[in-house]
Amino acid sequence: MTALLRAYDIWPDGRAAVLTGQDLARPVPDGAWRWVNLLRTEADAAEILTTLGLPEAAIEALLVEETRPRAWNVGGRTLMVLRGVNLNEEIGDHPLIALRMSVSERKVVTCRKFRFRALEDLVNRCEAGNAPPSPAAFVTDLIEGLSNRFDTRIIDLDQRLEAIDQASGPNREDDLAGLRRDLLPLGRFMTPQREALSRLGQLAQGWATPEDLAAIADCENEFVRQIEHLREIESQAALLRDDLAAETAATQARHTYLITILAALFVPLSFITGLLGMNVAGIPGADTPYAFLLVLLLMGGSFAAGIGVLKWRGWI
Repeated sequence: MTALLRAYDIWPDGRAAVLTGQDLARPVPDGAWRWVNLLRTEADAAEILTTLGLPEAAIEALLVEETRPRAWNVGGRTLMVLRGVNLNEEIGDHPLIALRMSVSERKVVTCRKFRFRALEDLVNRCEAGNAPPSPAAFVTDLIEGLSNRFDTRIIDLDQRLEAIDQASGPNREDDLAGLRRDLLPLGRFMTPQREALSRLGQLAQGWATPEDLAAIADCENEFVRQIEHLREIESQAALLRDDLAAETAATQARHTYLITILAALFVPLSFITGLLGMNVAGIPGADTPYAFLLVLLLMGGSFAAGIGVLKWRGWI
């Protein structure tokens, strides 16, 4: 299987011509720009990137396994690593997945391992003759697609938190713990992603117009809003965790208090039964027919006296 997923030569009017692997070595036609989308896990990915004219440092950055969101320049190209929400059910252990890009004035290369719905949206636009008119427009449309899916995930987390807050029962703490686990990767990667977009606005001077730079700034502002929303959810989740811990502590205290009260009431009874249950000679009442009734009255009186003392002290 080849690493080449899709490749297009795209014109400003939205037309897109599909390319094969043999076409990648040809120069980009006048007035057009080229998008090449690769599956980075395939063996020929490095070879295709070399054919596209990328320097070795850029190729290494696009194929490296471990990444965090960032943007930097290499050999006249802007390289980016971005994270997107994982919508692939078959790889549910990855809440966020990485996308690597190389952008220049007339060429965009994207490298992925897992499916990206935002990339698929752009593929559909190319197939429909409505492709982004420039590399800068492609980048902003892609970032907006990633941002929209982040928005959907954050809203889902907010609704989950509200449902946990309004629910009752023993599963609330487990549900809250699962929610906080889902929040962790978003908090880990969204802040550096916003920083990468800020850096991108500085690096894109060579291939972006002022309108494109303004669109990139809008995308950055959207990520700032999402980060603020995410932090608000994290704060609310922390408060709810404290409330649940306080409820649990209060419940345990009530149970402990009840057990203590019961112990205080039954200690005298246990003393009486233990004293009279000794198997030694001389136990009073052993030969008296009404001794058992007298013991029951004594125990009942002791129990009533205990309740009276506890009420007098205000403990019950």
